[in-house]
Amino acid sequence: MNANTKKIILFLVEGSTDSTSLGLVMSRLLENADVRFYILGGDICYRYHITNENAERSVLRFVNGFLQRYRLKKSDLLQIVHIIDTDGAFIPPERVIFGGKEHATYKETSIETLSVDSLRSRNEMKTKAASALSKLSHVEKIPYALYYFSRNIEHVLHNRADSLSGREKRIFSENFENTYADHPEDFIRFMQSREVAVRGSYSKTWEYILRGTNSLKRGSNFGLYFNWQPKTEET
Repeated sequence: MNANTKKIILFLVEGSTDSTSLGLVMSRLLENADVRFYILGGDICYRYHITNENAERSVLRFVNGFLQRYRLKKSDLLQIVHIIDTDGAFIPPERVIFGGKEHATYKETSIETLSVDSLRSRNEMKTKAASALSKLSHVEKIPYALYYFSRNIEHVLHNRADSLSGREKRIFSENFENTYADHPEDFIRFMQSREVAVRGSYSKTWEYILRGTNSLKRGSNFGLYFNWQPKTEET
């Protein structure tokens, strides 16, 4: 990368609708950087047993995958911004109850499922992983932060808590892109509004979402990103 090339802000997201919803508006808000979205193809909190000890290595696995694909170096990266859905997974085990149909049914204060033990196990894994990742501030000296949408991005951006098809998600993401791409400042105002923003510092927003049944409620701490001023660790 030459001296005139913009450094990269790397967004790690779960799926294509995250990239569609946020990609263009974030590029326009962060014009001084090269904004890239890297789709992980799912939630790494479920795919790996992430702990405090291996959290940095777990993220680095995907960062290295991105760098290798595009023939880049770690020094090309300015920030790593990781976005996950909560999936209501941080609720107490007793709030996962037997009932519903084949797929889990999300209620305001509980999740109904025919596979109680399996879902409790999944939730425990995700809770430990998200807690560990939220404590990371750097990955190989590159500033890192983890943000969440609860229960998922459609819940936050469109107030849809029901199950949506892939086609419906694509339509919502494209409409959102069209709404905010030419009005990026309105996107910031929305993400920091009382309608969706979880209040408090970065650490306080994580304490909140990991407590009780809050991970089932509509909310996000992504609005904090626009006030984030990370410092690069000294070598």
